[in-house]
Amino acid sequence: MKTNLVTVSILGLFIGSALAGPDVIIKQRAKELSNQNNVRQGVTPPGQPAPQTKPATTQPGTMPLTPLQASLARLRGDLISIHTNAPVTSDIKQRLSRDFQAIAQTGKPTQSSTDKLAGEVASAFAEKALSPTDRERFITNINAALNPANMQPSQLTAVIGDVQAIFQVNGLTRAKAAEIGDSLKAVSAETQKTAAK
Repeated sequence: MKTNLVTVSILGLFIGSALAGPDVIIKQRAKELSNQNNVRQGVTPPGQPAPQTKPATTQPGTMPLTPLQASLARLRGDLISIHTNAPVTSDIKQRLSRDFQAIAQTGKPTQSSTDKLAGEVASAFAEKALSPTDRERFITNINAALNPANMQPSQLTAVIGDVQAIFQVNGLTRAKAAEIGDSLKAVSAETQKTAAK
């Protein structure tokens, strides 16, 4: 194949030189060399669209997070940032409240109800942080309670009961754990009400 190509090129040069002057041959050869160099360097030929590349922020094989996944990740980070036996700042309460608002995808609870839930959750975590396993379970339950569109009332009751149980097993008093459960129930009810509109 290589010899055929060389033979054709030489034959083309002889025929070209017989029919055209040396200046035409030099220009043609220069153009071919330029095109070959462009191909080696990956330069797109003129008149063709540039190849589409992925943005530099995404790594190959990774999918961008959905808004809900991003909100759950922020909640996870905010819960981890709460230090045991440290005062709960208004900043952390506000971040938790924003997290709860963002997690609610189908309907939106009121700011006052998410503020109340955020304060209770922050205080509970400041008293004693949940283990990573219990924290993930809590986050899963929060997601379910704030997006209850396809849940039966008995399932929602079980989710809220599980949240209360998580905190009680972790050492929170029954009264404080029940407050968190009641606040979550209220936020969930508001989410359902606004989703129905």
